[in-house]
Amino acid sequence: MKSSSVAAPKSFSLQQVRHAFHYLRLFTRPLTFLFLLLATGIMGYLLLEDFTVFEGLYMTVITITTVGFGEIRPLSDGGRVFTICLILGGVLFYGLAINVIFQIIFERSFKGFMEAQMLKEKLKTISDHYIVCGGGRMALAICSELEKAGHDFIVIEKNQESPVYKHASDGQADWTILSGDALSEETLQQARLERAKGLFSVLPTDADNLFVVLSARRLNAAIWIETRIAHETTRPKMLQAGANRVLSPYHVAGVQMARSMIKPQVDDFIEIFLGESNFEFEVKVHRVSADDPAVEKPLSQSKFAENGFTVVGLLAPDGTMHYAPDSEMVTPAGSAVFLLGKGRR
Repeated sequence: MKSSSVAAPKSFSLQQVRHAFHYLRLFTRPLTFLFLLLATGIMGYLLLEDFTVFEGLYMTVITITTVGFGEIRPLSDGGRVFTICLILGGVLFYGLAINVIFQIIFERSFKGFMEAQMLKEKLKTISDHYIVCGGGRMALAICSELEKAGHDFIVIEKNQESPVYKHASDGQADWTILSGDALSEETLQQARLERAKGLFSVLPTDADNLFVVLSARRLNAAIWIETRIAHETTRPKMLQAGANRVLSPYHVAGVQMARSMIKPQVDDFIEIFLGESNFEFEVKVHRVSADDPAVEKPLSQSKFAENGFTVVGLLAPDGTMHYAPDSEMVTPAGSAVFLLGKGRR
């Protein structure tokens, strides 16, 4: 037996509700004028021609709509003058209504045109940005972190009902969204992939993410690519296709939950400086260049401690990682120093 299901009604976003109320407010003036015109017409025919309420309503409607129907009964001179005024009032009502309709058309067309032009201008100059392929919950979290860190990014998403689209359209964020298919190389090129710093591929299926990784690596051999997988068997294929890092949300969440249960104190400490609502601590990487003041000097002579940071690790140029390095360890050019602290404001 086949099971039947009823599609759930689509929920309206806050922005859609605001637009609806905005358009209703635009029609308030002509609708109010129409109501007053009908009331005036009924009262006028009642007083001048001794019509009933229904007869007055009928005469008012056929007069302001100019349908050409005949009079219920011959009008007096006063009734004819009043009818002329009603006809002029009807013309004024149509003018108000047409003005509102053209205003709505102009607003929608002009807004879409301006948004397209702004996007086109931004795409001309943007560089060292990140590209997020997808608009789901994982993409929403990525965009929030990129925004918090102050990085430029572009979202490629064609589904206007996705969480990222709704978050941006509700006025909660000013994000650049390129409406298109991330599987298309043309769309990736429109997002200026050749000038991008990194790409996140978080589409719903592993097959789609694999295709994006292949396309992105072919278009930009140097870009850093991170993607998500739903099945661990896909990991080797993703790495072979060119992904620099492959994450499984289920694996990461499972490991985090296990660590939180086994070592809750460690998890609480991590939340102190990586928690979403706490910005007191800062984690950063200081790359030592050839002209850096700390180059070829021991850590004890660096300014890290004076600036409020503690050295928690050092990545040597040969790729060797030193955790909690000794204070006398020298920082050669090309090394990276991992710092943790509050920093001096």
